[in-house]
Amino acid sequence: MRATCRRARPLLGTLVDVQAEGPEAEAAVAAAFDETAAVHALLTFHARDSELQAINRAAPGERLIADSRTLAVLRLAAELHVVSERAFDCRVGPSDLLSDRRFPISFDGDIVVKETCAYMDLGGIAKGFAVDCAIEVLRTFAVERAIVNAGGDLRHHGAWPMSVQVRDPQNAARVATSVLLDNAALASSTAGGFGAVAESASRIRDARGRLLPPLAGATVQAPTCMLADALTKVVLATGDAAHPLLRRYGAAVVVYSPA
Repeated sequence: MRATCRRARPLLGTLVDVQAEGPEAEAAVAAAFDETAAVHALLTFHARDSELQAINRAAPGERLIADSRTLAVLRLAAELHVVSERAFDCRVGPSDLLSDRRFPISFDGDIVVKETCAYMDLGGIAKGFAVDCAIEVLRTFAVERAIVNAGGDLRHHGAWPMSVQVRDPQNAARVATSVLLDNAALASSTAGGFGAVAESASRIRDARGRLLPPLAGATVQAPTCMLADALTKVVLATGDAAHPLLRRYGAAVVVYSPA
């Protein structure tokens, strides 16, 4: 019988569920949670002492040394900001600060250079990245299969695939479809957030800056959870379930509901 370990902890603003099967399952799960907590501490928008907030507070022209994990998320966020024509936009702040359409930072090698006064909230991409980091840690242990699920953003690793039921964004009690996940990731986003109803406040804007209906939702499958997480925002913002960036990044829409 395979050793199996499954634990859940509140992290990343949701409940993170980590499962592993194999001789080192228990140690692997513990290490995965340590890594998830470390990524959360680096990238959370809601803690003044996070590395993200240190970058946000920096003045234009300031140069900062950042953790490699922070750099990985910022590089993809900056890339998507450009190639999606700002459909993926993690900038936050007053409209006068956002009138400068540049990404708030640039890179000089591994140095972060602050470009504008706009702040960044990486909530639309960091949760998926934390899932990826947890999987990478799990892979360093003797495990035959591992699954990390952070509030519906999940990634599978292992010798045999798993079936995942994808909820309908219009009705969380209904299964829209099932996906066979084989060493890949899924991420779901709803404009009103998990458990949204028609009266919920929307948190996602379309490419013109208008708030989407709270029940607008998308689920994307991709090689990594960070990509899947970010691309759900591109699909929702553009209303394009066949957006060219999906093919570019080896991703596909599994479920899309515009309203």
